[in-house]
Order: sequence, then structure tokens, then C-alpha cells
Amino acid sequence: MNGMNNMFNLEKSIAEWRQQMLAAGIKTPVPLEELEIHLRDEIERQIKSGRSEAEAFTTAVQKIGPARMVQNEFEKVEANAEECQWKKGRNALVTCLSLASVIFGGTVLFNEMTFGQRIAGLAAVATMVLLAGVGRLSYRIFPVIPDRRNRVAIIAISGGVPWIVWGWMFDRYILPGHQFPFGQLWAAVLWSACPPCGVFFGLCLGIGAASRKKVAPAGS
Repeated sequence: MNGMNNMFNLEKSIAEWRQQMLAAGIKTPVPLEELEIHLRDEIERQIKSGRSEAEAFTTAVQKIGPARMVQNEFEKVEANAEECQWKKGRNALVTCLSLASVIFGGTVLFNEMTFGQRIAGLAAVATMVLLAGVGRLSYRIFPVIPDRRNRVAIIAISGGVPWIVWGWMFDRYILPGHQFPFGQLWAAVLWSACPPCGVFFGLCLGIGAASRKKVAPAGS
């Protein structure tokens, strides 16, 4: 037994254990470094309790678990974190959409406008909500973009560009040369702002839902 203990190389065994974890898909430096810290702490506890290095290493590895099982646990934690982020982002978007609808709708209802102008303004607000809802429900047509930063960049570009183009066309071709009364002008402004806003919210909700719903079955 003493000969076997003398032949045991703890650092070499830990290095081999690291390779097994890497082969299973556990990333470095984090969380693999954290796992190694836990492993070494457990080995130290086992040695202090009277076990040999070989026995302490074996027991510590058993407590942490096989590489595949550890990887599955990390995947579950990452999936739960992604789910929480998605829900927080979705709730924030819905809140912003609701506030925008109330503010825009309030300006229509509490300003001096004719009946037709009110209908036009409220129709613009309704279009914004409709486009956001269509985007959310149409997640199946959106690509899966697992990386959150890439999603944000694509949403910003694809949602921001139409907004800029729409606003530029409104400022360039609609406003100049037209003497709008206030009510008509405000209805036109709402139509210039609300549809692009709805597209933006729809893209945020749709692309986020696509990545969450389509990736979840693969990781479960």
C-alpha cells in the first residue's frame, strides 16, 4: 500500500482530471478553475481526516461527480440564468411598450384634435402594439442567435435602421411645405414614430423568443 501511495502523483492526477473535464466540454478558465479549487479543498479535507493522497483524490473526484454529469449541471445553471435574463428583458420591453402606448394614446385623447385626427393617432399607437405582438408571435421565422451580444447588435441594426430611414423620409418629404394644424401634425408624428417603434419591440421579443424556445429543447 505504501508503495502505491509513493507512486501516486497528485498533481499529475489533477492535471488528468482537468483534461477529462475539458474533454466533456467544461470551459476554462471559468468554471473549470472553480471546480479545481473545490477539488483541491476537498482533497485537503480528506487528507486531514487521515486518508492518503490517492484515497483523498479518489473520494474528492467522486464527490464532484463524473465529467459528463458536471457538464450537465453547468448547462442547467446556464440555461436557468439565460431564462431569468430573458424574462427580465421581456418584462422590461412589455413595460416600455405599455408606457409608450399610454403616453402616445394620452396625448391623442387630451389634446385638441378632431375626431378623425384622434382616430388616426390612435391607429398609429394600435399599429405599434400590433407590430410588437406580431413580432413576438412570429418567433418561428426568426433565426436562432444564442449569443446575447450578437442578438443585441442585430436587433439594434435591424430595428434602428428602419426607424432612422422612416424618420428621415418623414422629415425630408412630409413635413416641408405642409402647414399642418396641430392635431394633424401630431397624428403624422405618431405615424412616423409608432410603426418603427413597434417593429423594434417586435424584433426584440421575436428574436429573443426564437433563441430561447428553439435552443431549450436541444439543451434539455
